[in-house]
Amino acid sequence: MKVSELNLKAKSLLECHFEDIELSGEISKITIHGSGHWYFDLKDEKSSIACVMFKGFNQFVSPKPQVGDMLDLRGYVSLYEASGKYQFIAKSMQKTSLGDLEAKFLALKEKLEKEGLFDKSTKKTINLYPKKVAIVTSLTSAALQDMLKLIKQKEYNFCKISIFDSLTQGLNAPISLINALQKADSCGFDVIVLARGGGSREDLFCFNDEELARKIYTLKTPVVSAIGHEIDYVISDFVADLRAPTPSAAIDMIFPSKMALEQKLDEIEMKFKFQISNFIKLQENNLAHLQDLVKAKSLESIFELKKQHLKMFKDQLHNFMKMKILSCQNQLKNFEELLKQHENFFQKSKNLINLQKDEKNISLKDLKQGDIVKLCSIDETKEAKIL
Repeated sequence: MKVSELNLKAKSLLECHFEDIELSGEISKITIHGSGHWYFDLKDEKSSIACVMFKGFNQFVSPKPQVGDMLDLRGYVSLYEASGKYQFIAKSMQKTSLGDLEAKFLALKEKLEKEGLFDKSTKKTINLYPKKVAIVTSLTSAALQDMLKLIKQKEYNFCKISIFDSLTQGLNAPISLINALQKADSCGFDVIVLARGGGSREDLFCFNDEELARKIYTLKTPVVSAIGHEIDYVISDFVADLRAPTPSAAIDMIFPSKMALEQKLDEIEMKFKFQISNFIKLQENNLAHLQDLVKAKSLESIFELKKQHLKMFKDQLHNFMKMKILSCQNQLKNFEELLKQHENFFQKSKNLINLQKDEKNISLKDLKQGDIVKLCSIDETKEAKIL
């Protein structure tokens, strides 16, 4: 049998047994071809399938579907012979009620993003080695049991785990989650894990609540959002400090295993030993270098060199002091000569008299009879009258 024959038979078999099927799911990607045909993928929480809606059928659909829309399709299953891939051929399409939920999700996401609640700059750092961890989830959930089992397997025995029971689906879930988060935030934990296992879009929608998102943003304790499966995204994932694809993945991200810690300690020990070894080797090299210097220059030669330096300094100091004393002697001699000149001048001028009238110097020829004058010598002053 040829490949084309097998594909043809498979196509006939599929179209015969799945000729009128109702299919529901979420659009994950869509291509609107220039021919008018629509090619898209429909998914649920576990699987996806390629779909096509030809122009003859989609011309009656309004508005055009978008990524994230929840759809109810009616059609049949077929196989594209050229590639051997099976696909769903849609004849009719309408949005489900969950499509409205997706619209609300996108609107709230855009609103909070504009307000800055998703900014990376506001994200709090999570301790690498937490000592106190809070888990906010349902006490009866399978997700909690999986998380506790994984924590036990990791053998990370340095941490205290506290469980805060809360509703994780339904109309009352947001206020229940808010109360549990607020209580956990007041207890001084290193991190809070907000967790829920997989479910339908509608089951997880309580984690798209605006008040819950704002409460997560205002908490002083770092929050890890671990909701659903890897393909599921909720508002709490964006506003939390860290998003984990699943609750079990959150445990892997937060808790180091005993084996990982032992490996880390081994690495630190090896690095420390390497640094100590290098330090010792460096000091040994320095010591060897000093020993070589001592061998090349004996202590006697070192002392002799220092002695020569000391003698040179002594001679320089002696010459300096000699020059300084000579300079002072010259200055003293100059002062003595100057003093002698002053004394000679004093002896010669002590008997000389200066005439003053009205506190001004005046010559003898300018005086008149009756003038009162002062007779000033170096050490004496007297008044006189011209007769």
